[in-house]
Amino acid sequence: MEVADTGDIRRDLTVYLTAVATGLDRMRRVGRDGAGEADRSAGVVAELVAAAARHPDVGDAVRGMFARRNALPLRPLDRARERGALPTGISSEVVFDQLAGALYYRLLITGAPIGADYVQELVDQVLSTATTASHPDGT
Repeated sequence: MEVADTGDIRRDLTVYLTAVATGLDRMRRVGRDGAGEADRSAGVVAELVAAAARHPDVGDAVRGMFARRNALPLRPLDRARERGALPTGISSEVVFDQLAGALYYRLLITGAPIGADYVQELVDQVLSTATTASHPDGT
């Protein structure tokens, strides 16, 4: 899935990560009839992560897939920095690691919901922190 580059990095990341969160939620329920909102299991995602950790060939395939997929939001983040929407000292890769890492943490560790409201708050806080960290005096 491409990441839009509309000139509004907050909106573009929110739309993209909401789609990722929706896919993760769908994967949470794969093969589990009746898995409702109260079911906090990570489902097939946890199985894939476990298999990637135990089997080098699976791990290589999973890391390759994520490397290709994770490259998609890096370009819009880089362009946002070029436009001045993000500070020059901010790493696109680290920003995306913070965003994606939070989604997977909620899925795999806490089991908390990862809906659109959470994604919006996450993107807002990560980008606000990135901007403030680069300009601690608020300028």
